[in-house]
Amino acid sequence: MPHFLAIVLFVFGSALAQSSLFGGSASLLSGEQSLPSRSATVLQPAYSEVQVDSSYVLGPGDFLDIMLENKYLTVQIYPDGSVAIEECGAVVVGGKTVAEARQLILDLVGKRYKREYCFVQLSSLKRFRVTVMGAVNQIGQHTVEAQTRLSYFIRQVGGTLPNANTEDIRVLRGKDTLHVDFHKLSVAGDFNADVMLEQGDRIFVPFNDVSEVVTLIFPHVRTTVPYKQGRSLQEYYDLSGVERMQNYGYKAICIKDPGKDPRWAPLSDMANVFPEKNAEVEFHLNQRFVYVGGAISRMGQFDYNPSWHALDYIAAAGTNSITGSWNQVRVWRGNQPKAIMVKVAEDPIFPGDYIEIPKSHYESFKDFTLFIASLLTVVSSAFIIYVNYK
Repeated sequence: MPHFLAIVLFVFGSALAQSSLFGGSASLLSGEQSLPSRSATVLQPAYSEVQVDSSYVLGPGDFLDIMLENKYLTVQIYPDGSVAIEECGAVVVGGKTVAEARQLILDLVGKRYKREYCFVQLSSLKRFRVTVMGAVNQIGQHTVEAQTRLSYFIRQVGGTLPNANTEDIRVLRGKDTLHVDFHKLSVAGDFNADVMLEQGDRIFVPFNDVSEVVTLIFPHVRTTVPYKQGRSLQEYYDLSGVERMQNYGYKAICIKDPGKDPRWAPLSDMANVFPEKNAEVEFHLNQRFVYVGGAISRMGQFDYNPSWHALDYIAAAGTNSITGSWNQVRVWRGNQPKAIMVKVAEDPIFPGDYIEIPKSHYESFKDFTLFIASLLTVVSSAFIIYVNYK
């Protein structure tokens, strides 16, 4: 008898278990207790420069959240621009705005679900590849997110090379070519030129034409900027991008125009200096000096001033018309110094020059007379000594 009761209880429990199992399966098949089907991608933050509105254009890689009465789906737009919705079919939304795609999807699912209980929204932005070539640190294909601007992408690829022509960066978009003045954007703040990258964009950063440039030489870098007639040294300096680097405290500027003698200018006068084609401009860190000697009150070195002539240095040294001669001033110049005559109020003076102020004729005659008198004194003293001892 006990064995019979145990068998009955076992059969009864098995029947309940099967009933529960099939009942659960039926409920899952019917969709009454279905769990939300959502992709993990919606858990990742979607970065955007501004609020994404209904005018955002969808493309492959975008994710959409779709509410169908009591069901939630996350679907991704396929490479062909379509999305597939369970038990409803597929529809092409690539190239459509969010508003247009929402209307198409609601028309599709409205055949099976109550339209007033359905909703479509953008959950995650697409990522795509952009190709960049030319004068950048990292050429090739790079993955970017939607709503990435050109300035951010240039930084993402390591920036431009020192010999890049940043005034004409080209964005090839389909059959169109956008010309972007990246220098004006980054230095002058022309944010209207900072285009938003789109899928399929190709970017080319041209190199400078080495035949027509102005070379800027700094203690830590050497760079070139395309030559343009009428462009000031200040503009070349801004175009070089050096202002974004560490300023070591430049003291003097030397402009070396082709076939001409070097000329010097103060740092504050760069807006009024216009280098010639293929000129070299050297920025010096150390203070430059001019040396003054001869018939002056104070010999030594004086800070170089590009606006000074020999007359200014002589006056600073403390000469006067009695001891020094103005019309015989000489300048010793070069690695192997040679004396050259200069006009004290007109000719330029360069760093490293040695200005010599010769004595006046009176001082020279006086020195000669004193020398003769001293010589006669020595000779007479020697003669007297010779006669006495003889």
